[in-house]
Amino acid sequence: MKKMNVLKKLALLAILLAFVGGISFANGNAEEATNDKAVAKWPKNVEIIVPAGAGGDTDFNARLLAQKLTDKLGVNFVVSNVNGNGGATGTRQVKNAKNDGSTMLFYHSAVVVNQLTGASDYGFEAFDFACIAAQSRGNCITINSKLGVNNLPDLISYSKQHPGKLKIAVQTGATSHASALLLKSVGLDATIVDAGSAAGRLTALLGNHVDIILAAYGTIKDYIDAGELVAVGLDGLYDLDEVGVKSVESYGFNIGFPFYYSCSFPKGTPSVLVQQLSDSVKDIVENDEDYQARIFKAYYQKPVYFNSVDGLAEYQKVHDLLKDVSFGI
Repeated sequence: MKKMNVLKKLALLAILLAFVGGISFANGNAEEATNDKAVAKWPKNVEIIVPAGAGGDTDFNARLLAQKLTDKLGVNFVVSNVNGNGGATGTRQVKNAKNDGSTMLFYHSAVVVNQLTGASDYGFEAFDFACIAAQSRGNCITINSKLGVNNLPDLISYSKQHPGKLKIAVQTGATSHASALLLKSVGLDATIVDAGSAAGRLTALLGNHVDIILAAYGTIKDYIDAGELVAVGLDGLYDLDEVGVKSVESYGFNIGFPFYYSCSFPKGTPSVLVQQLSDSVKDIVENDEDYQARIFKAYYQKPVYFNSVDGLAEYQKVHDLLKDVSFGI
């Protein structure tokens, strides 16, 4: 009998110890989670790396968003332009940066192009992807008005009638390179030449060193208004109705290039910060009327936001469009 009582007491003691240990473990986890959240605070300054030159559409979107995020989160978001190698120089800098929230990448579909061309050996999987923050309406297929052509089918016909004559300027390994190759795949006869950044390509066209460039409408608007340049089409999915420029899709060419701007962080950045950034961008894009008015005035953009899962799915569509393209000049 005494032995049974001892066994019962030992069993009760074991249960009690397990119960107390469970409470301690749960409290420990809760405390650890709380501590993680406490540690995951924004640094005083966040550097936004933009792998493109100052003054273009990517730079504009990054700087406007930086201003809005600074106001919203009370942290200094500062843009740094790090161009080179079709954007891969800047993306690699972010990839290798500290994952403490102090560095963010603001770039676009060129991350996919960089990987496919070999300019980089990684894609968005190398980052903690936050969200798609905006969408370009597309780049205008732009020519000198002296060429006497006013639409994309006529430009393709002209190029076939003058084989080997036309030159199209791109930045090797970047989105302009991809769009040029897609245009060649539907019949455009043009030699691809590297003219560097958007500003360099525009200078080359105005100087009659090349015949065709791809450029955001906002950067060529003044030249179109002056009658110097003509936008014969758009490499995006939809027409730019506001100024009467039809997309390649509307012309019957199934090569529309989705062009999204997005926010990413170095791998291992606290998820709390990545999610807070995404939520803040969503609120700005969907509810900030000043932001909406300014992106439309500058580049006829409309508010677009995708969370991390849906955003990566959109970039997969870009990859699928380009995966069989043979890159090279």
